Amino acid sequence: MRWTMRAAMALLVLACIVSFYQVITRFVFEEPSTWSEVTARSIDIWMVYLGVAVAFRQGALITVEFVHARTSGTARVALVAAITGLSLGVLAVIAWAGWQMVGRAQFQMLAGVDNPFTGEGISIAWVYAAIPVGAVLSMVGLLARAAEEIAAARRHEPVSTAPQEVYEV
Repeated sequence: MRWTMRAAMALLVLACIVSFYQVITRFVFEEPSTWSEVTARSIDIWMVYLGVAVAFRQGALITVEFVHARTSGTARVALVAAITGLSLGVLAVIAWAGWQMVGRAQFQMLAGVDNPFTGEGISIAWVYAAIPVGAVLSMVGLLARAAEEIAAARRHEPVSTAPQEVYEV
């Protein structure tokens, strides 16, 4: 998941640059660009869905520590399995719905943005693709985190529900 974190961070930087460009062209030059707003929004969508996958992997989402702290062994394994199963179900629905959106939007074009190589419009499906991609990556991260938590519970080791690791670039 390191590449996912780095990609999300790079997209954050890119979104800041594009948004800054939008502000400068709109308020300083009084000639707003036609592409920067929709581009920044599209970048933000991809950044969020990649970041959610990282959050699932690190265990950085909201959790009920009270319940985690009071369970151990088999009870904790059952708790982690139940939470993981429910989360996988929700993520599967999100992935399926996202895939449906990609299919429905494949012929819609982003407003004000053209492919610099062909001059044709860019399909909004490329933006919507962030939904199923992010959901599938989140499932992978969730399963990896659950495997670690279950292994720790079987060894009777405490598992922190805080983020497990901070990546440096």
